[in-house]
Amino acid sequence: MSRSASYAHTATAPSAAQSLIPAQGNGRRLQQRLSILQQEVAEIVTEAAETGNHTNGPRVQALEEAFKGYLKVADAIAVNSGSSALRAACELLRLPPGSEIIIPAYTFIMTAYSVNDAFAVDPQSGTFTKGGLTPVFVDIDPQTYTLDPASVREALSERTAAIIAVHMLGQMADMRPLLDLADEYRLFVIEDAAQAHGATYCDPRTNHIYAAGSMGDCGCFSLSDVKNIGSMGSDAGLLTLTTRLGSRLPSLSAEARAWRNTGRLGRHRYEHQTWGIRARMDEYSAAECLAQLRSLDRWVARRQQIAARYSAALAGTSFTAPYIAPGRRHAFFNYMVKAPTLEARHLLESRLRAAGIQVADTYSVVPDQPLYRQGLLPCRIVAAERAREIAQLLVAIPCYPELREEEIARIEEVLSHCP
Repeated sequence: MSRSASYAHTATAPSAAQSLIPAQGNGRRLQQRLSILQQEVAEIVTEAAETGNHTNGPRVQALEEAFKGYLKVADAIAVNSGSSALRAACELLRLPPGSEIIIPAYTFIMTAYSVNDAFAVDPQSGTFTKGGLTPVFVDIDPQTYTLDPASVREALSERTAAIIAVHMLGQMADMRPLLDLADEYRLFVIEDAAQAHGATYCDPRTNHIYAAGSMGDCGCFSLSDVKNIGSMGSDAGLLTLTTRLGSRLPSLSAEARAWRNTGRLGRHRYEHQTWGIRARMDEYSAAECLAQLRSLDRWVARRQQIAARYSAALAGTSFTAPYIAPGRRHAFFNYMVKAPTLEARHLLESRLRAAGIQVADTYSVVPDQPLYRQGLLPCRIVAAERAREIAQLLVAIPCYPELREEEIARIEEVLSHCP
């Protein structure tokens, strides 16, 4: 009897004892910390009632210092979302109007939207120009699904000002060749580390190990609830600045803190010395993220253990397990299985659902989204063929520390019977 035929016999609807396995574990994470979180929130509410302040307080400062130490970066600035961190990076670098920023075609759409949304700044007059930056879409590496350095080189133009290296699904992009390109052409490198908390990269030139968000000029983290660590109450984010910024670092640190606080550089509430938006982090989010940061390495190790079991279960099937590039620590924000065909993808998804395993949506190719496809937002598309081919074949498998042993075994059973 074939593998698929034998599985068809067992792929029945889950019993009452087999509760649905959620695609993400953030709800369970909240359950486990609920009593502690309730106590922390009560303390913050009391303090806010006494001081009238519940943003950019001592917990936010503590989180910034903790991230700064964990990542070994020059500075860390807490903001209200990963999208805000990306926009801040684009704006604070003061890129001139008409600048292009290279990004992968396979990413969450906010990587591109943040470029379109950011102000450009005229280097002579200092005038701010809305809509002055353009995302340039390039293709991805066929194994890691991250930015392909060769495609980046192909996309370079006289307008290229920066590269956003997206550490997709929890694995860092190949940073050394990207940094070499940046040095050669005097470009900034922004790391979109929204999915890469705990991921690392060993620089083949120096053997130095870098944490995600610490190797380029700026790093941008999302701290929403579904990420490897994140706030339970609202979105949150973090911007990192590194020593690659050189002499610009001190001014950028101050400007970043002003940017998130409507441009206030001083203490006067209604004096706004520079451009900014309201992008402050609240004390509630900071307290929760700070607590989770202490468990991040342990949680990433658990994700890796679960991922290894899934990959072993897939051995001998026609499905492709995630590839872990040499010298990189994969944080497995998502465990994405690549199906050999679209039909096989749909078959696996139906079998997962039949076994009581929730199947999450997967990312689409950004330049194919309506606003870009219809020309309603400016962009330039250099290459996206591999991204299109791969994106339609990926299946997201639940992979988070809160999974129970019985649930992991149930998922393994389904994967092991892939054709």
